[in-house]
Amino acid sequence: MIRLLVILVCGVPLFLRAQVPLPVITSEDRFFIFHDGRFEQMEPRPPKKALAMNGQFVYQDQQGQLKIFLPEGRRLHLLDRRSDIVLKGTRKRVAWMAMDTLKTVREGRAVILAENVQRFTVGDSIMVLLDSARHEMIALWKRTATTLATVQPGSESAQWAQGSNTVVFFNKEAGSLFAYYHGSVKLLCDSTDVGIVATGGDIVGYWHGGKRNFRAYYKGADVELADLRPARVLAGEGLLAFVDANGRLKCFESGVLHTVLDEAPTDFWVKDSLLLFLHDGRLNLFQHGSATVVEPYVPEQWQVEGGLLAYLDINRELRGIVNGERFRFGKEANINGFELFGEAVVYRSPLGHMVVATKRRMYEY
Repeated sequence: MIRLLVILVCGVPLFLRAQVPLPVITSEDRFFIFHDGRFEQMEPRPPKKALAMNGQFVYQDQQGQLKIFLPEGRRLHLLDRRSDIVLKGTRKRVAWMAMDTLKTVREGRAVILAENVQRFTVGDSIMVLLDSARHEMIALWKRTATTLATVQPGSESAQWAQGSNTVVFFNKEAGSLFAYYHGSVKLLCDSTDVGIVATGGDIVGYWHGGKRNFRAYYKGADVELADLRPARVLAGEGLLAFVDANGRLKCFESGVLHTVLDEAPTDFWVKDSLLLFLHDGRLNLFQHGSATVVEPYVPEQWQVEGGLLAYLDINRELRGIVNGERFRFGKEANINGFELFGEAVVYRSPLGHMVVATKRRMYEY
């Protein structure tokens, strides 16, 4: 039975409508889910693996059984009793393999997608699997199966990489590179360097061996970005970041190429719609065509969700930046760590209680 607890903070009703149900593990190792202002106890022990998704929460309990919590109606369903499953997912989609059977969730129930599956990957709108019986690499998009390539038994000639809604796959023997996007397959080039291919949302960055240039396949259009091979490429949602042959940090964002830095950064990362980079000992953020110094030092911890950056500052206070707006999560310092889910963070207070907070609201358990 699910036990319902509603906590009011500071004596006033606070309202938090998080799209993503949030996992909360108490100091006694009890597992709760927070959603719409409620802490609901799920299990006496933490899950072995969990996926916080939009509108639902999927997890394996300590026995390995796969379960789903649906906030609407506060329902808890058993999806799979097997403990040896392979579970993968994003905020929008989940799938798992039991033996060689691939399954997903529809309307809160487990449904079979395919059998004889050797391996698979999951994106927000696409899944790709390798069918060991038909010897085919298959894409699943909008409940339609498309054969991407034929794979001979024991062959490594076909490989793929996946973003949220885009897949690239290679013919390793021929060196060809293909893209699968919105249900269509396109040959990008007959020769490429697999090490310089990055796949994100609506975008693929790749080295065209025939034209000898670095290109982006963005929303179905091909764009040249550089005439020399980049040192490193990362992809996010609608953006590519790379260090060009001259050592400059560049970002192709929403169809526009920007020079972010005239020299190579110490390091850089891409997550969702944000580019983060270190330069002169500072953490910087690039979004919407401009760069911003997050802090004049390197924060101990940071996480990105969508366009939101959350991080611990030098006083271990929890800060956030979204669309250029800076704010603070909660009212405490000396926070040891946190997890970011959607627009909310979960952390343990220095006083020992658990806290769920957005930029405007805070709940405690």
